[in-house]
Amino acid sequence: MRKGFTLMTLLIVIVVIGVISAMMILSSAEAITTAKAAKIIANLHTLRKAAEQWYADNREKIQVDGMVKIGSAKHPVQEWSDKDLKLSLYIDNIEKSGIQLHKKTYKDPNTGNDITALEQGSYGLYDGGTFKEKDANNNWKQTEYHRNAWYVGYRFNDDEGKVRDKIRDRMNSAGVFLGTFDAHKDTYNDNSAAVWLRVF
Repeated sequence: MRKGFTLMTLLIVIVVIGVISAMMILSSAEAITTAKAAKIIANLHTLRKAAEQWYADNREKIQVDGMVKIGSAKHPVQEWSDKDLKLSLYIDNIEKSGIQLHKKTYKDPNTGNDITALEQGSYGLYDGGTFKEKDANNNWKQTEYHRNAWYVGYRFNDDEGKVRDKIRDRMNSAGVFLGTFDAHKDTYNDNSAAVWLRVF
């Protein structure tokens, strides 16, 4: 009679196959996360070049105070939609890049100010502007940033925490920094909602 595999041998083979499969799945997920982080960084550099070209072609729209005037209205650059700025015209193959220029404006319940923020999963162009926060005595403190300093940014989706961690590991080499989604305050922690790259 021919001898076959014993039950113990079969169980060992199944366990080994299971372990190898789990390792491959983890490795694949890690590679996908790394690729997403690299793509976001690459897109920010693409967006920075587009912002530089837009600025060169539209310098007459930049006011002395750093506001951007289109028609008779002037606002900080982030308050203009892409329909007004036409920044996307400066990006080759924007559909393939995955760069989506979306933002929303909401009223801050604490300060009553209108705040223009990036939507999740979207990119945007911002100036330095102002940032308000409470100090140690629970009083509101406003920090004024240079309005002529521009930044491009990406706001993470809720499920992109590991992508954010990958980007944090590459901040110095990529020239980016983490911050809030409506201002450019360096936070460097797990609550960072967006990643930013300075244009000029």
